[in-house]
Amino acid sequence: MALPLAEREKRAIKKEQKRLTEIYAEVEEKKRNLVIGLIENAAFARVKLQSLAADIQEFGWTEMFSQSEKQEPYSRRRPEADLYNTLLANYLKYIKQLNDLLPKSAEGVQVQTDGFDEFVNERLKI
Repeated sequence: MALPLAEREKRAIKKEQKRLTEIYAEVEEKKRNLVIGLIENAAFARVKLQSLAADIQEFGWTEMFSQSEKQEPYSRRRPEADLYNTLLANYLKYIKQLNDLLPKSAEGVQVQTDGFDEFVNERLKI
């Protein structure tokens, strides 16, 4: 039996929190509380971005909209597209803040990714 969406998202967020915690384990102890909050926000944002990206791929960036039956419908950006753009900007800020907290010696460490960041960066080029 498939898990409900909310439960799958909770598990995905926990998994992403664990992944980010491992990546940013090198942050000094006195900045640990700041890192925890940033990791929680980044994990939530990334999972929601994945859901929104799937929605946008299926339904598109725009939709036909009309205020009433008397008005001619027009194309407008879907609310999900606006939310995606806002959440993406926030996610990138979280990751930058986390990267800035890493000790200088840890910045050269290569991190294996699952391809999502590359996908997001490619979408930003459009």
